[in-house]
Formats: sequence, structure tokens, C-alpha cells
Amino acid sequence: MRIYLTPVTEADGPMIVKWRNSPQVSKHCFNRNPLSIESNKAFFKAHVETGHYMQYIVNRNEEDYGVASYPIATVYLKDIDKTNRRCELCIFTSSDEEWNTESQTLAIKQLLKIAFRELNMHKVYSFVFSVFKDEYELLEKAGFHKEATLEKEALSPEGEYWDAYRMAIFVDDYMKLFGKELEEEDAQTSAAEQKAEILAALENSGKSAEEVLKFLKS
Repeated sequence: MRIYLTPVTEADGPMIVKWRNSPQVSKHCFNRNPLSIESNKAFFKAHVETGHYMQYIVNRNEEDYGVASYPIATVYLKDIDKTNRRCELCIFTSSDEEWNTESQTLAIKQLLKIAFRELNMHKVYSFVFSVFKDEYELLEKAGFHKEATLEKEALSPEGEYWDAYRMAIFVDDYMKLFGKELEEEDAQTSAAEQKAEILAALENSGKSAEEVLKFLKS
């Protein structure tokens, strides 16, 4: 499975509203009030365009059918505190069957990479209701630890109060878990960039198609 993130756009609004208003999705949220196209647009203008949130569409590449891809969920970083270098990671559950443990794990890893490597965060935290053991284990597998238990923090759809866990991961722990993997990715990216530069130089130098093809195979 290949997952990649693309920045959310205003045009993604109807899809996000449909996901968010599903009872299967909204029960995972602190605020379960229904969204509308208008309220989501206002949210986008107030939070995403201003940079307070970095929201992404999670896209799944269909390996069996070439380059076909399709959106399956949305995730985001919020309350980005550049002074204290911390932010909250949010997994916006969707009703898509492809949004499973594997795809969620890959999306979290990519979101953490953005938080720690691009935004230079020192700490990333997230919240999960105690009743959703699978979500707790998902974050734990990604390197998060339970920082606190917030007792009777949210009212469930059934009218009972749920506890919530505040989970957190620090940049040092992130690097211990994924540092080697990141080094390998950087090396691959560097090699690909160098090859592209050499290829461009070959093409500009007037080399024959046979010579360029020979280089690509090397």
C-alpha cells in the first residue's frame, strides 16, 4: 500500500463534510455537531489559510492499476505553537474501508515527518478516547506514550462520559524510532536528484538518445 498526503483545498469541502457527518466518524470527535459546506468553508478560511492548521487529504495509490489514486481520509496538525515548538496531531477518521490500520499508520508517519522535520517541532501530542483501544495502540505503535488521563472528558453519543488520553511523542523518541529509515529515504532522494541533474546535463549537451538511455539503465 502506498499512501501520500496532499494539502487540503477548499474544493475538498464536500468530501470532508460527508466523511465528518457519518456517525461512524463523528463519535470519535469531541465536537459532534454536524458540519455544513458553509461551516467547513469558514473553518478553512479561518484556520487552514491562516496556517493555524496544516490539513491534508490522505490519498491511496492503487498498485494494481498503475497510477490510479483516490482520497480516503483527512489528517491535520493544529495549534502549531512555533514558540514552544509543539502541535497537536489529529486523525480525522473516515468511513472509507481503505482507511484501516495500515493506511492510518502510514499517514501518521508522514504527518510526524512534517511536524518534526519541516516545522521543527519539539513535541507532538494527540487525544484519543479510552474506549477506542485500537486508536490508542495505533498511536503507541507510532511512538506516542500516554501523558495524562482526562477523566470524564467527553459525553458519548449514548449519554455516558468517556475518559480521554493525552498522548505525546518527542522529537528524540521519533528519531530513535525512524532515524535510520529517514536516512535511507534521504539517501534515495539525494541519489534520484543527482541522477536527474546529470540526465538534464546530458540532454542539454546534445547527447544521443542511445547515450541517455544507457545512463538511465546504469
